[in-house]
Amino acid sequence: MSATVAQYPMAASLGALRKAAAVSDASAERIALVLDMDECLVHTKILSGKDGYRQDEERPTDTVDAYPESFEVVMDDGERVIVNKRPGLDAFLKEAAAHFDLYVFTAGLEIYGRPILDVLDPTNTLFKGRFFRTSCTQKRGFFMKDLRSIRADLSKVVLVDNNPVSFLPQPSNGIPVPSFYDDVHDKTLESLTKVVMTLRNVTDVRPRLHQLFRLADLLAEHRKMLWCI
Repeated sequence: MSATVAQYPMAASLGALRKAAAVSDASAERIALVLDMDECLVHTKILSGKDGYRQDEERPTDTVDAYPESFEVVMDDGERVIVNKRPGLDAFLKEAAAHFDLYVFTAGLEIYGRPILDVLDPTNTLFKGRFFRTSCTQKRGFFMKDLRSIRADLSKVVLVDNNPVSFLPQPSNGIPVPSFYDDVHDKTLESLTKVVMTLRNVTDVRPRLHQLFRLADLLAEHRKMLWCI
């Protein structure tokens, strides 16, 4: 499946005002915007060449060495990791945190993901929660993200991910994005911002996301095979 965020258009009597206020109160809870980490927010290169820290998937080995927005972290076991930030990441996180409850949900191990997220959120004020591989549901070697780990009520939960497998438990809650490695001209987060902002006032994100991306239709056969639905 080709996963790409596109740009979409955003869509007074006293009694009407009271009705509007009642609707506003009923939908006051902010949307939980759940973000994948690897190839979604960042791309990493483990300098020793060993892996197992990240979800096993095909990644290029010839990414540029002089990517302008990168940093290095050292894991608790001494492994060194170079991290490329997707263009516009800091601005996106700041803007998104002003309007949504942000979470990170990665299939990577905590020993690997924690130091990266500590750099992205040094004051621990952007992300409401961090979820790692232990929160994923594993089937046939695939790590899937059941959003009920975030909230029981899924009407206001959105998962942004580059891996279609992640959406299998709740495909109508997903926004697919293309994988990021080292493209300095990548505009995905700019387009993503426009899409998620159109969701702020909806009472249930699923009908709108299904209309935009139709992931439930695209992933139907995979759900039957892997999710047993």
